[in-house]
Amino acid sequence: MDSERAEMLEKKERYRILSREEILRETEKGETVADIGSGTGFFTDDMAEKAGKVYGIDFQEGMHQYYRKKGLPENVELKHAKASEIELEGLDKVFSILSLHEIDLEKTLEKLSDALKEDGKVFIVDWSKNAETENIPPREKLYTAKEASEKVSKHFKVKKSVERYDTFLIKASNS
Repeated sequence: MDSERAEMLEKKERYRILSREEILRETEKGETVADIGSGTGFFTDDMAEKAGKVYGIDFQEGMHQYYRKKGLPENVELKHAKASEIELEGLDKVFSILSLHEIDLEKTLEKLSDALKEDGKVFIVDWSKNAETENIPPREKLYTAKEASEKVSKHFKVKKSVERYDTFLIKASNS
């Protein structure tokens, strides 16, 4: 999404896609996490409540500007980069929420396998090619849960892959 429409990313209705409770359940106390496609920090803020350190990664500086104006939690550090170019290490977990369709998936997965600790985890939610709604990114950019899992499984062990209403969820790990 274009950063000029950033305020749209702050609507509470987004919790229908991924609830605050799910994010908090997936974030362990004190973890170092990265949020790929962090945008305005809508979901990042929830991660920051439990994590020790959160890296908000976005390729649009306009999103980071919006997030700074909104107010950045002390444990969030913004990184202006494409997901395929991140230079991080020692991550416990990586979240990619509604951004998988916007990244160079193969290169990003390679980077993430280097950035994650040995027992690191990946948590992905994105729009599904099988979505019933038309209010989604172009379908040619989207994956089904099965297609995305096949790509993720080249670098990580997929623990869960499920189609949800208009989206899919994947959990994977280094071990």
